[in-house]
Amino acid sequence: MPTRSPYLLIDIGNTFLKWGRYEAGAPAGMPAANACSSYGRVLLDEVATLSAPWNANPAPEKIIVSNVAGTRVRNPLLRAFESWPDAPPPQWIASQTEQCGVRNGYLNPAQLGSDRWAALIGARALFGARATLIAICGTATTIDLLSADGEFVGGVIMPGLGLMQRVLHEQTAALPDAQGEYLNYPKQTVDAIATGCVHAQAGAVERLYHLHRREHPDLVLVISGGAARTLGPRLTIEFRYHGNLVLEGLYRIAESA
Repeated sequence: MPTRSPYLLIDIGNTFLKWGRYEAGAPAGMPAANACSSYGRVLLDEVATLSAPWNANPAPEKIIVSNVAGTRVRNPLLRAFESWPDAPPPQWIASQTEQCGVRNGYLNPAQLGSDRWAALIGARALFGARATLIAICGTATTIDLLSADGEFVGGVIMPGLGLMQRVLHEQTAALPDAQGEYLNYPKQTVDAIATGCVHAQAGAVERLYHLHRREHPDLVLVISGGAARTLGPRLTIEFRYHGNLVLEGLYRIAESA
């Protein structure tokens, strides 16, 4: 019989739900992924299917959730938790004024997305007292600056890589909805679209990195999210890659509770 793991952490984005089961005790500076015993992701329309893989394990001791997809996912997720009659009530996180060594500089701290807040906390745990630029590349791309003393200074939101490509197709009469690839010298439309959108994403990240590095010379860039592996090889600056920085932050929140 599998042992009861302390944490079930859930990151609900605009397209996918990502989850992981984690053991307690991962030290700061070491990725929480080292404490992850199982991981998965499903499309939001498939949340009801989670009861099958979850039912193969005992109920966790804590369930921590970041949800930016609104209420439509909440009820199917609650039903999936019913796999365990002894499941603890889930903790739905929201951005705080201060938490886990991070101070929230948003004009209205509660308006900062829970995914961005968790990612900031995850970055702080990994990089400590070092200014960090955090690029989360999902349905939307967010690029946030965390100062060396733990203050979220501000950030930007832009369409993500896939969304850029879809909008070009949907809002124009002739551009195709087909999968292209990044090329140094695109010679067909689908490749021109794919390459142009990657350049736009990489250019935004690099521009903000160079702007913020003027005030933060020791700035480190970390990229995460579904499109990060596509973006990373196209960057001309040094960066760190993290598979899911939101889950990293949820882990630190779970540890601090």
